[in-house]
Amino acid sequence: MALITPAKQEIDFCLRTTKPFHNRKSAQDFFRLIDAYGPNYRPLKYGNCEPMKQIFNDKKEDEIILSWFEGADLSQEELESRPCNAQLIMKGRPPGKIGYYIGWRNWANSVLFNMISVNISKPFLKKDARNMAQFVHFCDDLIRLFSPVHAEIYDYTSSIPCTNTKSAFIPDRLDIRCPALKWRTYFGPPYIKMLGRDTILNAPCWKTEELGDSIVLQLTETVYEDISPVLRQEVVDYFEESIDPQLRTELGTGFIFRPFDASQSYSKAKKLVPEFQIQELFGKNLDEATVIEAGKPHLSSEEKRKK
Repeated sequence: MALITPAKQEIDFCLRTTKPFHNRKSAQDFFRLIDAYGPNYRPLKYGNCEPMKQIFNDKKEDEIILSWFEGADLSQEELESRPCNAQLIMKGRPPGKIGYYIGWRNWANSVLFNMISVNISKPFLKKDARNMAQFVHFCDDLIRLFSPVHAEIYDYTSSIPCTNTKSAFIPDRLDIRCPALKWRTYFGPPYIKMLGRDTILNAPCWKTEELGDSIVLQLTETVYEDISPVLRQEVVDYFEESIDPQLRTELGTGFIFRPFDASQSYSKAKKLVPEFQIQELFGKNLDEATVIEAGKPHLSSEEKRKK
């Protein structure tokens, strides 16, 4: 049975990448981009878990960057040589009420990715078209910085299907199937290789465009429009028909960009997916036996045990 997410008056962006995050430059690039977009994009509070208690002060760059590593002051050599993972949560002021989630690791025991998630108030964006345009530009800049395998912008107000873990909602498993097409989908190199550059650029939707090493597919002019089942089906049919006929026969129906309705179950049967170079995010000095070992602690927990 598909889980249905509660309606929220927000617009969301989610980026997943194999680009390493366990380095100071990734943190610097991220925080400097936030600063460049002004007050509506700067957090008020931040922390590595709820409730967030630390006040964001962009004058204290070293302190903020350390939060990227959950407060663990490790050398780059240590970050390359030991299993690490961390998360950072931040929340901004009204009227934008922007929120951020950053999650990363330098090891993986399955196809997992480094992730940046951003959410912002829908009423704030609707109040002025320039606000929405700026948010899209901000997301585009994150695409240029972090070269995702996949990213998307969507209206969270409408319920969406998610993977059911019985205890939490998590993003679609990219190693199982291609997620349903949201309002604005960014295809990274693995999807471009699988689907074909020209195939994506010629999709029957409102707009497609190249952005860095990604291709953007936008279904409608604005994120506030309902995406009609007819349009979504037309785009999905187009991509299904572009796949080799023999492979289509082997895979059966519904093998790409599904489910796209919250009433449909999220099957864990593997469908058509790209090959991901997940090892790109690994610590350079981690051996294979260490990389595949599960259950590693967050940095802050490990540091506490050392003290």
